[in-house]
Amino acid sequence: MADELNREEVSDRLVTIFSASLEGSELEKAIASVDKRLDKFEGKWAGLIKWAEQKYGLPEESGGEDEVEETQEVNEVESQPEVHEEPVEVINESAELTREDASARLEAIFRSNLEGQELEKMVTSIDKRLDKFEGKWPKLILWAEEKYGPASVAPVQEENEHEEIAKSPGIEQTLEFIISGNSEAALSNLKKLVSNSPSDPDVWNAFSSYFSSTGKPGRANACEEMAQSLS
Repeated sequence: MADELNREEVSDRLVTIFSASLEGSELEKAIASVDKRLDKFEGKWAGLIKWAEQKYGLPEESGGEDEVEETQEVNEVESQPEVHEEPVEVINESAELTREDASARLEAIFRSNLEGQELEKMVTSIDKRLDKFEGKWPKLILWAEEKYGPASVAPVQEENEHEEIAKSPGIEQTLEFIISGNSEAALSNLKKLVSNSPSDPDVWNAFSSYFSSTGKPGRANACEEMAQSLS
């Protein structure tokens, strides 16, 4: 679809994606880079848009249900009392959390209580939520625990899993290889990714981007269908 877009439409799409996920100087920098990216990846705009969507998330097409949900969430988090029924030391510990720790806590809560598309949606929204509630992460975590339930406790196992993931090639790195034209490195990463996570739809979406960039639309469509079947 992105192959049929003209330069102006691709530019608008990128600006929409960046604006939905970034703020301040980071947003200004990303928007300022749009023309340069379009020049660099001339003829590979489909891969460029897919990379942007994978890295920054899909922009919200409408403000309907999601906007209502977001407004309710803000109100719920803001209304969390300073003193909670949880022990005081737990709240103090949360107040000292780093952004990385808060992100891990939220992801653990979501993965312990949600499934499917709802889980995927909540996990991909973590960074945006942390930005929105900067300085109020303890309340955000308490809100998540009250709304979805506490996280299952398996800290040692989770840490090991995160270490293994960190050592594996990432989707984002692979997509950057694809849009920069480094097909050999991208394919090498993709083979490792599909070997480690054959049921991960993101891996098959990345494969779809790879085949699109190498001029194989049939294989790209097949991989995209596989990703949809796994979502």
